[in-house]
This record gives sequence, structure tokens and C-alpha cells, in this order.
Amino acid sequence: MDIDQLNISYGIQDRVSFETGNGGFPFIHIQNQSASALISLYGGQILSFKPADEKDDMLFLSKKAIYNDGEAIRGGIPVCWPWFGPDPKGLQRPNHGFVRNNLWTVTATTTTDTETKISLRFTENHKKEKTWKQPFTLTLEFSIASTLSIKLITENTGEQPFSITQAFHTYFNVGDINRVQVLGLEGCAYFDKLDQGKKKMQTGIVMIGEEVDRIYEDIRNHLTLNDPTNNRRIEIVSENCRTGVVWNPWQKAIIDLDAQDYQRFVCVETGNIAFDLVQVPPSGKNSFLTSYKILRG
Repeated sequence: MDIDQLNISYGIQDRVSFETGNGGFPFIHIQNQSASALISLYGGQILSFKPADEKDDMLFLSKKAIYNDGEAIRGGIPVCWPWFGPDPKGLQRPNHGFVRNNLWTVTATTTTDTETKISLRFTENHKKEKTWKQPFTLTLEFSIASTLSIKLITENTGEQPFSITQAFHTYFNVGDINRVQVLGLEGCAYFDKLDQGKKKMQTGIVMIGEEVDRIYEDIRNHLTLNDPTNNRRIEIVSENCRTGVVWNPWQKAIIDLDAQDYQRFVCVETGNIAFDLVQVPPSGKNSFLTSYKILRG
């Protein structure tokens, strides 16, 4: 993509600018009175969000993240679509779908002093993988203000229905994983991916002292991540999301994470995941939205 042309077409003085980032990917820098943010057009992935009155970023981004075509960037909020997790058809396609491994295009940027909106698009013409035959258009809308909001809209532009799973794979930056609490999942059923997918019930709040990989059913639309080390809580409010994931790899070796990174992040993900299939009819649309707000104390 031509960075100069992006700045001419979509840059906004002192608010929105484009530059060549890691791996040669085009990045969008956003700055307003409420917050700053960084979005990679590769993956349509927000990598940083920091309200103006915050010292620390809300999002975790690995210092060992890989910025190569065809590979996912470790951190921020990757977009999982049209499937979450392993390839459901066993065709050795990438985990979590193909939109996080391809470039998106910019369709609009607008701003006030306190809120900046970025709109991106992805169609079947963008993807390199050939096994997904259904025509579609995706729209990804970011609102950068004191609250971060992200909306993903799926439009079926073909003549046959198709089914998807989808999620925002959010990496939260935390002060100490041993003190983190996830509130709002009490009493929810979950599938424990570390115990052969057995279905279990969440008793009490979620705390993390070992590797965790769970898919929660019928979640509430309001979750809270309590991060006492950083003296903050993060409110996670979702719409049209029925499932969620809590994930931390603990000390499992992962090539694009430092050995101690597990202490500094937790993934709390919202979407339509696993058995929560969404069918999109011909000429139909589906959308889901998640917003994130930091509260002190």
C-alpha cells in the first residue's frame, strides 16, 4: 500500500497518520484528547490503546511478535474469522481464520477532539487462501475515545448461506497474572480444552495460577478484568456475543513470547465460538461489538 496516498486520502492533521511499521506493514497512528492507538492494516489489528490519563497500555504486544506475511501478530486484538481455533474442516488452514493474516483496506477516517473513528474493509478479493468459496464483505469499525469500541460486520454477498465462528482475541496487559481476576463468568458452563474438552461449571470468580484455556457458554454481556497491581479494572461490554474464552499459556514455550510474558497478559475473548455457529443468509448481515473501558481502583 502507498503510505503517501493513504495520508493524502485518509490522514487527518494531528489526529490520524499512516506510516510503514514493523515488517513493512502499513500502520495507523491515532491521537486525540482522549486516547492514543496504533492499528496495523495487516490483520486489521489494533496493537495499542492508551487513554490519555493512563500510564500503561491497555493491550499487551509481545516484543518477540513476528511481522511476516502469512503469520499472526502476537498481541493487541487479532480478529478471528470465519472460524475460531483450528481449521474446522481439517484442511491445514491457519488457526483462527485468514483475515488476521491478510491486509485490510481503509474506507473512512473521521475525528472530533475526543473521538476518532476508523473503518476498514476486507472482501474475498483480499484473501490468498482458496478453499473459502463464499463471497462476503467484512467491515471493521474502530472508535478510539476514552472507551475503545470495535465492531465487526459480516455481509453475505453471495447466493448461498454460510456459517461462521468469530472472536476478538484480546490480549490484556496486566501487572501480575497471579493477582488478576475475571468477574462475570460465575456460574457459567465452560469447556476445558486442557482436559479433553470436558464441560465444567465456573464456581466463583476466575483466577489464574496455571495454564488456562476455556471456552465459556452463554456469557453475560458485561465482564470485568480486575488488575490490582496496575490499580485498574477493565470493563468488557459486548453485543451479539454468546461465548467467551479465557486463555493464558503459563510457562508453555511459544516462539513469539518471552519466557516470562505469561505473567504480563491474559486473553479474555468475546465472540461466537466453537458450537456457537452464526448463519449468515444470502444478502444478510451479522455484527458483533465489544467495548473496553478502564476504571481506576
